[in-house]
Amino acid sequence: MIQEELIVTLQQQNAEYKKEIAYLQNELAQLKRLIFGKKSERFISTESPMPSNSLFPVEELQENKIENLTEVISHKREKPSVKKGGRKELPAHLVREITVIEPENKSEEDRLIGTLVTEILEYTPGVMLVNRIERPKYVNDQKQEIKVGVMPSRPVDKSQFGTGLMTHAIVQKYMDHNPLYRQLEQIKRMHQVDISRSSFGESVLQHIELILPVYESLKKEVLEQKYLQTDESPFKVQSETKKGSTDMGFMWVSRAPEKNLVLFSYQKGRSGQSMCNHLLNFKGKLQTDGWKVYEQLKDNPEMELFNCWAHARRYFDQAKENDPHRAIYMLTQIQILYDVEKYCRDHNYTNEQRRQIRQEKSKAQLEKIKEYLDQQSMSNILPQSPIGKAIAYTLSRWDELIKYADHGEVEIDNNLIENSIRPFALGRKNFLFAGSNESAQRAAMIYSLFGTCKINSINPYEWLKDVLLRIKDHPINRILELLPHRWMAVNT
Repeated sequence: MIQEELIVTLQQQNAEYKKEIAYLQNELAQLKRLIFGKKSERFISTESPMPSNSLFPVEELQENKIENLTEVISHKREKPSVKKGGRKELPAHLVREITVIEPENKSEEDRLIGTLVTEILEYTPGVMLVNRIERPKYVNDQKQEIKVGVMPSRPVDKSQFGTGLMTHAIVQKYMDHNPLYRQLEQIKRMHQVDISRSSFGESVLQHIELILPVYESLKKEVLEQKYLQTDESPFKVQSETKKGSTDMGFMWVSRAPEKNLVLFSYQKGRSGQSMCNHLLNFKGKLQTDGWKVYEQLKDNPEMELFNCWAHARRYFDQAKENDPHRAIYMLTQIQILYDVEKYCRDHNYTNEQRRQIRQEKSKAQLEKIKEYLDQQSMSNILPQSPIGKAIAYTLSRWDELIKYADHGEVEIDNNLIENSIRPFALGRKNFLFAGSNESAQRAAMIYSLFGTCKINSINPYEWLKDVLLRIKDHPINRILELLPHRWMAVNT
């Protein structure tokens, strides 16, 4: 009797060990995949994705696959004498575009006594040059007065660098992820111009600060929308208290799909308070991943929470090696939901038309998925196994996952917001961390404006240069005109 009980105990232990080994093998496989494997989550089923009584058969789906007047003179001049102290003399080999500005009230009695010269290092794509502004200085001996032409308005009056160069530097830094010190090295190597790093950085900062009102207007417009997608991504910032170390902050991002707007804001954490700071005054439909802080919004009467099917699908994709039968079945069923979305997108359906199609096709498929998940949750599946986690994740968020089918304007997933985060993530690999919390928030401002440019197919260089040239004299009560999507409507 004792021997039989011992055999049963050993068999039970052996079964548990096998489950633990399978779990650890899957963890190892996921780690190898993360380091060495493909990152794509695309799933192509070998089965027919749509039921035989589908509203739109597979053949139709396959057929709809996506596809003051001044005188300007240009010349070269001899190298000027070396000037000690102060700003570095701009190199003589650069082409000078000379603009002569005469006083408006100049008379024949005025006598030339000198010329005020301002040299501005400017850049147009591929060409470095110097804008040389000459303002002849006259004296009227009878009236004992000196006359000189008025300098034209500039974004930053005393900057040695032109708007084109500053725009190029900002786009290079935040859009092409090229830090300022590397840009200066390239300028020195390609154009033989040695620029002070501190002067260049200070001027870039001054130009970025000019567009703060534009960012605030964008923020206000985004948070006034009735439907947003929101996500967050880690962002290291140089510690203010411990020298040589960094603090982990987060870049919070919201996207308004219906108006193609993007909003980044830097927060020091990933807590509920950070979420509230980012979404301050927002009221409406909010689509997020499964991060626990968002669950606080379920009881908020001014918000309606939606979850993301891409995140649920990701768990099943990770479980393919652990339990291929269940994982592939679920991926196939989820793919049917995505085929409905593709059909609506290919036919350019309105939100109401999309809602109707979802009611007819997606809802039945969602019920089928729910029935299967309920059955599997009651079977002998190890809760900590990948497939167990996938099932638990999906069922625990089921109400927020299926709600999209009742709202034509809400997307099936959060992939649009993840696409907006991707350029930021690429830049993070280059510059590693921000120098301060203020620097991180400036980055958020630029990413918001450039991200909005990108999804509206606007050239960020053209938009930013035009805004910088205009913003100093632009009425503050008309600042909305400078937002990328509104600027595009006026300039196209």
